Amino acid sequence: MPRKKQIDYGAMFTLRKDGRYQASYSDQRGRHYLYDRDPERLWHRLNDPPEPEAVTFGQIAEEWQGKHWERIGYKTAEAYTAPLRRLVAHFGAMRAEEVSAADISAYLAVQGKQGYSRRSVQMSRDILHMIYNEAIVAGRVKANPCDAAVMPRNLTVTRRNIPADAVIQAVKQGRDAPFGLFALVCLYAGLRRGEALALRYEDIHRDTRTITVDKAVEFVGNQPQLKFPKTEAGIRSAILLDPLAEAIPAGEGYIFGNPQGGLLTKTQYRRRWAAYCAAIGCQLTAHQLRHGFATILYEAGVPDKDAQELLGHSTITLTRDVYTHIRQARRDDTAARLNTFLSGGDVKNDVRKPERIENRGNHPAF
Repeated sequence: MPRKKQIDYGAMFTLRKDGRYQASYSDQRGRHYLYDRDPERLWHRLNDPPEPEAVTFGQIAEEWQGKHWERIGYKTAEAYTAPLRRLVAHFGAMRAEEVSAADISAYLAVQGKQGYSRRSVQMSRDILHMIYNEAIVAGRVKANPCDAAVMPRNLTVTRRNIPADAVIQAVKQGRDAPFGLFALVCLYAGLRRGEALALRYEDIHRDTRTITVDKAVEFVGNQPQLKFPKTEAGIRSAILLDPLAEAIPAGEGYIFGNPQGGLLTKTQYRRRWAAYCAAIGCQLTAHQLRHGFATILYEAGVPDKDAQELLGHSTITLTRDVYTHIRQARRDDTAARLNTFLSGGDVKNDVRKPERIENRGNHPAF
């Protein structure tokens, strides 16, 4: 009996860096891509695809939300809510299989014309991509039209709000104001709001001059919930700089807890922060002070990789993006000072004047 010829399915497809095989096909709606880690299964999907049920985009979006919402945090779900609602309003009644790459590209282009930032438009595309990937796995659709969708050009880039030197000085001088220590933690350690709210006295290590950052407060409605990293990679050590070490007293429990020793509610936090801003005469956010810390790192010449670790960024790209915004902000300040000088203004009293930091002790942050 003749031996059955073995088919090398893997040789038929492109092997991607993520370990998945890629195939493609075209129909009247354009080019589509299929992915699978099993090349034989991919071959069958390409040549004998099951006919998907006639489901609407609204249905697959609802199915994705039902599964995906269980795997993500409250803040991420909150960020996804508005763009998902807009997507369902636009595509909801269409058959999922009939939504084409051209339809998605047109939708993203309209969002850009309506003034949505690059980040917002990208989030819409990412959500669409996840919805269709989930639908492929469930056998609802054959391909993901997002693979060939085109992002519009010249989208508005959201500028990061870098605090001015005058604001940094106000924070420094307001260290004894109610909730002033919270502001110093965000500025001198670069902690996120939730990380600072979860900070305990036991996390301050004066012997090693470090701060353990291994938890964060996340508000669900008005109530605080303590969240912990899913992996060891999510835990980091911040540097305990001298100004912060001097400002933090000895104690036990939460540094920024409520009178009963528990975590602050969202309302309690907002009231304390509003009172602090009124006390120092500046309107700012805790996240702006985190950008202030990034500015200190940038001006001190801290390399991107080290800054990534200190800021707790998931990717080096995010850190470089922050550094780019700081660089642009400094360039804008320089242009403003030059324009002031050329128009006969007083440059010396311009609060935007950037400080040189050969001597760190003279920098407004210290």
